[in-house]
Amino acid sequence: MQWPNLVRARFLVLIAAVALGVAACGQTAPAPTADDDTPQLTVDEILALEEDPRTQADVASDEATGQPEQSAQQDEAEPAPLQALIYVQPPQVRQGSAFLVVVDSADAGAASVAFAGEFFSFVREGERLFTILPVAANAVTGTQPFIVSVADAEGRPALTEEVQIEIIPADWPIEVVEIDEANSRLLDPAVVAEDLAVRASVQRAKTPERLWSGFFRQPATGVITSTFGVLRSYNFADPVEFHTGMDHAGSLGELVVAPNDGIVAWVGETERRGRGVILDHGGGVFTTFWHLSSVARAPGDPIARGAVLGRIGSTGLSTGPHLHWEVVVHGVPVDPIQWIRQTEIPDPEAVFDPATAVNPETNAAINGVDANGTAKQTSSTLGAPSSE
Repeated sequence: MQWPNLVRARFLVLIAAVALGVAACGQTAPAPTADDDTPQLTVDEILALEEDPRTQADVASDEATGQPEQSAQQDEAEPAPLQALIYVQPPQVRQGSAFLVVVDSADAGAASVAFAGEFFSFVREGERLFTILPVAANAVTGTQPFIVSVADAEGRPALTEEVQIEIIPADWPIEVVEIDEANSRLLDPAVVAEDLAVRASVQRAKTPERLWSGFFRQPATGVITSTFGVLRSYNFADPVEFHTGMDHAGSLGELVVAPNDGIVAWVGETERRGRGVILDHGGGVFTTFWHLSSVARAPGDPIARGAVLGRIGSTGLSTGPHLHWEVVVHGVPVDPIQWIRQTEIPDPEAVFDPATAVNPETNAAINGVDANGTAKQTSSTLGAPSSE
């Protein structure tokens, strides 16, 4: 049974209010849960509210005075309609990839999105707000709905849009990795958990501005020997984990460089991954570099594209000298291939055709098209490509 329109609307407003509160803090947060003390409505009560949206107190007051009670909200001036175009690119996302959500608006004060059980705030750049969202390598395929919420300049929820992407399967291959008895200890769940905890504490943070630009360069010159997403079978056992990055072959001591601008967020070592560096590129995007023989940077160092980070090694779970590097978005590893290809990277500076916006009613209002598709006179060009 579908929810009545009023109940659905109230749910969306709740989501918008919580998400925009998170946006104001600039952090992610878990999805809201129902309070045990929240009154529960029966189906008949919900249907009654659909017909008469007033509360029980409103109805009692009306019966006592013989006239509806004026609410304080009715005395306040209604905020002006907010004009904003929402884009989701690409609309089809492969498992293990990232996608871009954009809000183009001169009026918006903040925006956020509820996706995969979390809230994410947007980065502001001029009249554009955006965020990049990850799709895990093992994400459920099919249509995935999510909610974009936009606040006006005063912080009031002004626009809530339910949109969707389609997650398509990657069909990851299986790769057999043979390791010796000494390295087999590094498959111990306790060792794996220690490594995950160290990285998660760094990679879940969010610098509120973007530090990088353009596509990412490869951090080493060696041949790619293993790609993202492959299912790892150690010593021909059943595969139990995905390869979370890309491996470059290399000789011991070869240079490893930064793929884009950022800040050194962490330098250290874990038993499983060996010596490593984590770079923060801003807006929830990180890159990580592992199995290094030496590190040339310290936490807090600003880094430019091409700057030396360290040298290739074979520390941690490694069968020989190589670089394992990852792209991590909001704590989720995604395929680095997408980020080194100029035509595939989720580019916050992309120019979009307003006809591709996911909110056609707003698109029509901004671009001067009436309900019948007839062009009207307008001076607004928000979201339209510009030329000189």
